[in-house]
Amino acid sequence: MNRMMTTIATAMTATLLSMTAASATVFLKDYHDAGVWNAYDDQTQTYSMKFKDDGSKDGFWLVVSPGENPKANANEYAILYGDRNTNRITAYSYDGNDNANSFQTGQYLGTFENAFTDGGKHARLGYDMTMFSLDVSGINNAFGDAGWIGTSFAEQQGIWFHQSADSQFAYNADGTLSNYAFGSQMWVDTANEATWQASCGANNTNAYYCQNGTTLSNPGGANPAPAPGGLALVLLGLAGFGLRRKT
Repeated sequence: MNRMMTTIATAMTATLLSMTAASATVFLKDYHDAGVWNAYDDQTQTYSMKFKDDGSKDGFWLVVSPGENPKANANEYAILYGDRNTNRITAYSYDGNDNANSFQTGQYLGTFENAFTDGGKHARLGYDMTMFSLDVSGINNAFGDAGWIGTSFAEQQGIWFHQSADSQFAYNADGTLSNYAFGSQMWVDTANEATWQASCGANNTNAYYCQNGTTLSNPGGANPAPAPGGLALVLLGLAGFGLRRKT
């Protein structure tokens, strides 16, 4: 079955409706032992993460879900490849396999440039942290199929997050990944973890999860005009290109 991408107009309508909410509901989950904190704003469709940075890890791949372990679930979720050296995150559809090779078989969804920022120091333990905050609305609305989730979670979360050392990323001219190799790795791999809720009101606008999301750019590099309110919504330009579910 082919999944056809939704039109830009439909996605922009959904985004504008979300902008009218008085305050966003933010779902959070912290994995203290692994030094990983992440959040999802269900109104602005912003996914954020903050993680321990001791200088030993320079890459990652990441898939999140609203409960189940994302592994083995093909063409439901996005997989994000983080390249610290070039400061970019590249998004693909996850192929369901227990490896980092979805960029070879999945569909390229776009790239987040200048993705990583300084996350400050841990308030109690004092170690350095790095963060990113992504506008994933373009990913979540990429295909006109209810089976496609993209990058989001709510009352529960599943996460598959591998950080890699000695990471070597290579790219094609259009921004797609041509290779990802690495040495050692660490991971957070779990399912059905209960989250809690917060909001981005006047008292906590400085929280890492209350940041403006870095915007997804097209494979073709052509960004449409920003939507009213200054929020740039960027979708894939290949509107007729379908995504096939594996059987």
